[in-house]
Amino acid sequence: MYDIDDICNKYYNTVFKYLMSLSYDTNLSEELTQETFCIAIKEIDKFKGNCTISTWLCIIAKHLYYHENKKKSKFKIGEIQEKDIQEISFEEKYFLKEEKLELYKNLQLLDEVTKNVIYLRLLGFSFKEVAEIVGKNESWSKVVYHRGKKELEKLLKRGTINEYE
Repeated sequence: MYDIDDICNKYYNTVFKYLMSLSYDTNLSEELTQETFCIAIKEIDKFKGNCTISTWLCIIAKHLYYHENKKKSKFKIGEIQEKDIQEISFEEKYFLKEEKLELYKNLQLLDEVTKNVIYLRLLGFSFKEVAEIVGKNESWSKVVYHRGKKELEKLLKRGTINEYE
């Protein structure tokens, strides 16, 4: 029915980048990406096609990520510390290019829901797919995205990231 190898090859980078946008941790993202595909392989028969495969995989990845964070209660989701910026690996440098660094720092100042919606849109997901991933409707995802974008523009204009530098 589904070619597992094709799915893994086609969507591995999408899932990995999504997890990087949440964790900023290459090792954790790689581990959770692999777990995501292990679960997907076991559960592929339960996939009903109500959403795209990439959306389904990101939903699995999101749940794994949140489960992992519950185990590590001291870890704050999506928080970037100054020491983390200095220890960025090659993969993270790719994801956090210098010209995007200010944007991502300011994204950290937004609430978790808005941050998640904006990350998903930056990864190229449609509003409909974002809504499926977060369990809301398409109108909700559009509203959250546009409000978040306005707030992000305000933060960037104010230059509030001086606290990180």
